[in-house]
Amino acid sequence: MSNQDSKYMRDIAAGAVIGSGGTKIRSPLIRTFAAVSLALCLTACAADITKHGHVFTDEDLAQVKEGMSRDQVILALGTPDTKSTVDQNAFYYISTTTKRSAAFLEPTIVDRRIVAVYFNKKESVQRVANYGLQDGRVIDFVSRTTPSRGSEDGLLKELFRNIGRPATGVAGGQGGGTAGSGY
Repeated sequence: MSNQDSKYMRDIAAGAVIGSGGTKIRSPLIRTFAAVSLALCLTACAADITKHGHVFTDEDLAQVKEGMSRDQVILALGTPDTKSTVDQNAFYYISTTTKRSAAFLEPTIVDRRIVAVYFNKKESVQRVANYGLQDGRVIDFVSRTTPSRGSEDGLLKELFRNIGRPATGVAGGQGGGTAGSGY
């Protein structure tokens, strides 16, 4: 193999293309495509972090002070996610952060933050409490279902159950006649 042939083979291995005039033309399209493909592959592996509910800053929470009215709290933090059910003497603001490590996996809860604003009888702020994920308890719900009448068969099985079975009785409840006899 001559030196010129070996140079040609090196150029092809390095990704160069020989043009019509014998000059080397590098293909920027191939390199751009490879870079974009690599970037897409790497972003597919990135974790997906999602925030639900209120997003608090320390400045927002610092605005809420003892003695403020309900309207002032709503102006500072927004409408509460929920209120206490008995006497509505508390506003609750809930924020949850989840992380999904891959697109096909279930997200896991990374952080949960609940800000509770308690009011006194004069409807002014008595205290503000911050609860985190570590303050919560896992509650095991009991699923109490009432069994329904009927079988566990599906709809199609129920509809086509009697196809191919012989009839056991005569229609109309009258015995002795045959079908089509004009009786």
